[in-house]
Amino acid sequence: MKTTKAFIYILIMMATSWVQANNLIITKSFTGGWYDPAKNGQGFLLEIIKSNNQKMALTTWFTFDTDGNQYWLIGVGEITGQSINFQMIVPEGGQFGDLHDPNNISNTPWGEVQFNFTDCNNGTVSWNPTASGFNAGSMPVTRNTIINNLNCTGGWFDELGDTITETEIITPLLSTGLDADANGKTKYEQRTDRIDYSVEIEDLPVGIYQLFVGDEFKGDIEVVTLTGGSTEGEIEFRDPVEPGKLLLDFNPHNQIIDITQNGLVYLTSEGSTSGGNNGGNSSQNAPPFGDSETEIYMTNTGIIPLGQAKAELKQRADRVDFQIELEDVPLGFYDFNVDGVIQGVVEVVQTPTGAEGELEFRNPIEAGKELLDFNPLGALLTVTQGSDLLFTVNFPETPGGGNNGGDTGGGGGNNQQIEIDVDFTNTGVDADASGSVDYEVRTDRRDFKVEVEDLTLGTYQLVVGGQVITSFDVNTDETELEFRDPVEPGKLLLDFDPLNQLIEIKQGSTVYLSALLQ
Repeated sequence: MKTTKAFIYILIMMATSWVQANNLIITKSFTGGWYDPAKNGQGFLLEIIKSNNQKMALTTWFTFDTDGNQYWLIGVGEITGQSINFQMIVPEGGQFGDLHDPNNISNTPWGEVQFNFTDCNNGTVSWNPTASGFNAGSMPVTRNTIINNLNCTGGWFDELGDTITETEIITPLLSTGLDADANGKTKYEQRTDRIDYSVEIEDLPVGIYQLFVGDEFKGDIEVVTLTGGSTEGEIEFRDPVEPGKLLLDFNPHNQIIDITQNGLVYLTSEGSTSGGNNGGNSSQNAPPFGDSETEIYMTNTGIIPLGQAKAELKQRADRVDFQIELEDVPLGFYDFNVDGVIQGVVEVVQTPTGAEGELEFRNPIEAGKELLDFNPLGALLTVTQGSDLLFTVNFPETPGGGNNGGDTGGGGGNNQQIEIDVDFTNTGVDADASGSVDYEVRTDRRDFKVEVEDLTLGTYQLVVGGQVITSFDVNTDETELEFRDPVEPGKLLLDFDPLNQLIEIKQGSTVYLSALLQ
């Protein structure tokens, strides 16, 4: 790692000013109108959108063809760094108003358009057409409209937007041994109006040091002598930026922080953990090594009805792993607490399978995980956001407890005693229909039962959380479906988690009965 940093540093010092001036993030605040004032009368509408759970961009170019006729192009593009690349098309065959027939539309490929931004208000658009009669070219663009109440910064605060929650994380920086007295810390403060990130280093020889975040150079830190003879240096980032600080245009969460000089690493966050523990590669506070797995689903307090949280402890002969998983909650940051003390922050992001977040601990430490410096056995575990308590559970005192798999459906749940009985709501399609949902969790089993009455005879589907679980026939006044984990004769295997899910009785796309199980 040290030789790699030396090579990277040589390259970066050749282009430091370029990196610091142009490393902005294209956020939703770039949405608006863009044009070249010298060519007023044509221009672009740009939108930063979500498509297939990915941040993308949509643009429409309102311009003219080579004969002077109105001509507009449209494209969806991928965002890479400070650039957006569009493959443009020309919709043809339409007519105005009621005469328009979408079946007559054809989308003719036109060529490539690329946006390159230097800041929130300026950039360059270049184009390379494949359609005949058009020449390649480029022009400078500047913003001429902005979304009301959006303040573009091109930084991390701007990127998080409405998902922002108040968070404060302090992470120690540990000496690698090159200078045993050296120490430092990073501080991440997330507020509703800003994000501040600072790196402080102390007791290093006077000089210039480099800050790397996840192997990327982020700036120089000058260490100077203070009154009394001690030494100290600091670099500060902020979004929105303010005088004396750099724009926070990166996400420092779950990144290794290194302080280097001439390619040698003096301080690192690797082996430390957020929240101020005493560092090192192992901890005496973690559960003992062993051979067991303990898994438990946390109780949802109802603030985010469809959300799920799970805690899992694995004790092995040479290590102990502990992790918290969040699913189906709004994107953002959530505090994980053990007996009321914050032990880390879970970042929930959009994945191809939905909103998910994970926080991993290990003893001894390994790259990409936090040091397991606490013992969850017998502790109260909670997940909070601000003052809201979202999930809670008393973790088993004895290893191997909880919902730890075995010859079961493995569909999740909670090993606490639960009994929920909810009546279906009739959607009005069949006015006489009714029914109920019953869910029971015991220490040795989970039972899930669905009863429907007075439905018109026919075949229906049981849908849980948007997924079809099974089809069933209604041929009497009352019909019952029973699931169990572990399974037993006469019942279906309960290999899904119905808790906090929308339960529906459907026939094709028509919903007859629905209930939220919570």
